[in-house]
Amino acid sequence: MTEQGKHFPTNILNWLEGKHQILNQIEQAGVLSFLEKQYELDPCDALIAKGLVRLYTEMGEYELAKHTGRSFLTMNGYNKEILTELALAYMNTDEMDTYFSLVRYFTEEETQEEVDSSKSDHNIIPFPKKLVTRSQKENWTNLPVAEQLEFLQKIRFESIEPFLDSFHAVLADKSASPFVQSIIFELLQEHEVNQPFKVCKLGMEEEFNPVDVSFLGEDAFVNVILDLLKERLENENPTLLDQLLQTVQHHAFMLYPFTFKPGEASLWKDAYLLFASDLYGAFLEIEPTAELEKALSFIQNLEEHQQNYLL
Repeated sequence: MTEQGKHFPTNILNWLEGKHQILNQIEQAGVLSFLEKQYELDPCDALIAKGLVRLYTEMGEYELAKHTGRSFLTMNGYNKEILTELALAYMNTDEMDTYFSLVRYFTEEETQEEVDSSKSDHNIIPFPKKLVTRSQKENWTNLPVAEQLEFLQKIRFESIEPFLDSFHAVLADKSASPFVQSIIFELLQEHEVNQPFKVCKLGMEEEFNPVDVSFLGEDAFVNVILDLLKERLENENPTLLDQLLQTVQHHAFMLYPFTFKPGEASLWKDAYLLFASDLYGAFLEIEPTAELEKALSFIQNLEEHQQNYLL
């Protein structure tokens, strides 16, 4: 047990370390009571803040999660674990541009402190300026991922014609961030760009015309998977259901404009149930098959990629 968590009950430490299944409502209430009391005593404790951000997110209290995480970062500076926990809260409120701004700000602050801590300015508001410079427009693909996402958000209401060549290049780049690629494809759809684009991401490669692809969130197949999960867990384990619905939606965002293949919704429903059983110890009775194991492996790879590209 670490010195930092010596006063934590074992079940809460196990949950924080991913060794415990997702908390049910009664467990959530107990953990919340403990963490909030500890937070009042020491709001600068990283483990307490991490636990609260995670718990608030699991409970759907995204604003509380964001407030707690931002407060900790403002008081203490860069902390990779806190930033990682914050990602899901911002993703669920459709504010990934703000999240990546937060990452960039505190990452830059950490780098500056390593060079010369006396030059840090803690009064800077951690949000991007709205002005897009000529240099950014010409060299945006060379920016760090967080700044690329900011840039794409800033040009949403401009003409994207000057950027089509760079969009082609990024979408075809196997090493590009899948988050950046998804945002680019969204932009192309919003501007009704009618031409094929080669998309290479997560080991897949295919040509898509934006006008022929359903908007993100309107994929009928993904919605069928979500409906099947609701049917299976809505009464039996609503807390686990909420977690899985978020996970499927996050993975669908990473995949976009690709979708889950093969197109058997029941297979992916079972694969996500098996994923939950392995990850949270939910002990769901799912009979594994070779096809199911392959789908599970694909989901696990998506989860790994998601963590790698968030920070």
